[in-house]
Amino acid sequence: MLAAGFTPAAHATESGAIGWILTRTHTDAVPIDGTLSAMGVSDDSAVVMFATTGAGSQRRLDYRFGTTTAEWGVDGWVRVNDGVLPSVACPMACENPVGTQQTVYVSSNGRTLVSTVYVAAFDVKGPKLVITSPGWFVRPWHPTWQAVTTANAKGSTTVTAAHTTAGDYRGGELRGGSYGSFASALLPCDLSGTGSAIFTGGSRPWRMSCDYVTSMVDASQGRTTWRVTGDVTGASWATGVLIVVDYPR
Repeated sequence: MLAAGFTPAAHATESGAIGWILTRTHTDAVPIDGTLSAMGVSDDSAVVMFATTGAGSQRRLDYRFGTTTAEWGVDGWVRVNDGVLPSVACPMACENPVGTQQTVYVSSNGRTLVSTVYVAAFDVKGPKLVITSPGWFVRPWHPTWQAVTTANAKGSTTVTAAHTTAGDYRGGELRGGSYGSFASALLPCDLSGTGSAIFTGGSRPWRMSCDYVTSMVDASQGRTTWRVTGDVTGASWATGVLIVVDYPR
């Protein structure tokens, strides 16, 4: 059981996916508040947080929790992501001496929950999760994390510098796990650009556009193929176009 201000031990390395599962210590619905702070170690450093109610095929996202996707990077070196030009190592002069520390709120904004909260992070160092509201139990989790990024999306050509990407995106897809999965989509034109895409694999198809909706989340109760299919030209603050985290059994 977590008392206010208790910090659970972080089970993490400098690379890979880590996480925590937060469950209530009793049957009453209670709010949740806390923070996750960590240092990014690559262009693809990110964290997602979501909550679900139910179990198995009845598991659903609980939007009373503050569903969150946050990305941050540390590298100021320009890379051309077209699958043709070779990657060039960053000279010493352009490397940041340390990563960027970021704090993300874990919160239901005062709303009481009867759900399970999942926190997953990728490519972070020194994560510190602090839950300040009583009534929650925290256990380590080793999530399955997949991402279509502006660097690895097939048929796309982009340039990335200081975690800002500009170029053309042509779509991508990822396969979710057997027990369901959470997906977060972000069109790489939230700073500026034109184009549209369709986000599929969850509860329904979602139309996304550089003009009005550039980000969306959804979930699947079983195995699915997540897709962000479209044609977008623009600039974005993030590299992760599609992030998929599988539900545990």
